[in-house]
Amino acid sequence: MLRRSLPLLVTTVALLVLLPSTALAADTTQYAINPFRGNGVAIPFEGYTDRYGNPVPISGAVGVDLVFGSGSNQYLPCQNFNPSNGTGDTFVNACQTPSSYATYTRFPVGGGLLFPHGYFMGNTQPDLVHGGMLTTNWGARASALSVEFYPQVDLDSVYVHPRFDVSRFDHYANGWSYSPPVGRITLATLADPGTTHFGGRLTDGGRPVAAGRARITIFGGEAHSSTGYRIASFAVVTSTGADHWDSGAMYTGGQQLYVLDTVTHQQCILDRPVITGPIDIDLARPGFGDVHARCTAV
Repeated sequence: MLRRSLPLLVTTVALLVLLPSTALAADTTQYAINPFRGNGVAIPFEGYTDRYGNPVPISGAVGVDLVFGSGSNQYLPCQNFNPSNGTGDTFVNACQTPSSYATYTRFPVGGGLLFPHGYFMGNTQPDLVHGGMLTTNWGARASALSVEFYPQVDLDSVYVHPRFDVSRFDHYANGWSYSPPVGRITLATLADPGTTHFGGRLTDGGRPVAAGRARITIFGGEAHSSTGYRIASFAVVTSTGADHWDSGAMYTGGQQLYVLDTVTHQQCILDRPVITGPIDIDLARPGFGDVHARCTAV
């Protein structure tokens, strides 16, 4: 399952989350190249294991968002894509998942979920449309990388989806600029400590919401990798025609919900620093039922 990023900086959980509509620049080439980055940027990140450090016996995928700029001028090149004509960023042909991630690594069952040498964003990428290589200088331009994990589809709500950001690449070695070490991330389920799930009613004027009409994207909670690096969790829940919803497994802690009505194109942001009960959502009510929600058209 691939997700589209969201339109505002998630300050509650300190994550970079954006849509192309927030990008003030139109193309990769409008962002400066850092001449001291060498071959590009790298994350000392080994991958995902069980609580004992052993390989997890599931398949999964890791999507990485590439972020340029800072503050209100942030740009994700692979999300600037027009599927009707296949155009977008100058280097959209290097995007492994146009309209979403810059890279998307799939791990089959039994092979482990590991990056043995770390994760690398170089300055050249394969041209996935025409063949050959493209000199994108993505590694030299990157201000941040956001790394998200998806378990296999039938276990999507069972496993926590870990997410982390890196925005500092200040250790130079072997021709690359490295971030602080992330180490390994333990994959967790609701059977593990430090996890939770939440939900509530999902209605439209008291009636069940039609399948596919509502999309709830959640960011929040907190955990730490083997090196102590801070990580959070995320989930994407789509209405099924039932009158209720559930987040699936998340890390405990404050949560921020982006609720989108795909028919009216209204989106409301619901902040939950502490969750003490059900989170009921009604698409027919102002703020989708939350008087403190921040709502916009998207």
